[in-house]
Amino acid sequence: MKISLAVSRRKLISFAGLALVAGGAGFAWHAMRLAAVPQSRYVEVAHGTYLLAETEVLADFELIKHDDTPFSNQAFKDRWSFLIFGYTFCPDFCPTTLAVFNQVHRVLTQPPGSGRDIQFVMVSVDPERDTARQLQAYVPHFNPEFIGVTGDSGVINRLTDSMGVVHEKHAGSTADNYLIDHSTAVYLINPKGRLQGIFAPPQDAADMVKGFQKIRERM
Repeated sequence: MKISLAVSRRKLISFAGLALVAGGAGFAWHAMRLAAVPQSRYVEVAHGTYLLAETEVLADFELIKHDDTPFSNQAFKDRWSFLIFGYTFCPDFCPTTLAVFNQVHRVLTQPPGSGRDIQFVMVSVDPERDTARQLQAYVPHFNPEFIGVTGDSGVINRLTDSMGVVHEKHAGSTADNYLIDHSTAVYLINPKGRLQGIFAPPQDAADMVKGFQKIRERM
């Protein structure tokens, strides 16, 4: 398995995870976590849930949702957002994580009417194939309230770079048949639109709920 330790200004990749999607390989999380990032930058508040000591600013971006409406930094305001970067042709991590999201959503929206300040978002790292129409057929399949986001590749790259997210396209048998390596962390964006926490892979719904509740209590 190839593991990238590319260092961004925010140095988040050291504990964000990277899935070699082409091989479906796992990720040596604990070894990576101990690699380079000073522990003063984050605290583990629950199993696999990390609260950043200082919230991180996201790059400015303007993308589109799967219903062809705008999605920008403003879409994160006044809500807690569970965010992943993936793509609809992903064979493992993306469908698995969206299924976990559905379990987390079910818990956080009980009793009925609660959870209105929570949203679940997948930003595509494959905008060539992931049109709004493609995302419309994919993301709501897991939950009609989930949001798929796509748009200009340069804008997506600016956002991923600002968060230390790695993604790399690999040539396939044809121009339209390829896989993409990508970070497998779940990112928690706070109601001010800043990166607040990270859920390390592999994600577990019960652990994510517990971690999120602890972060929200601290805030």
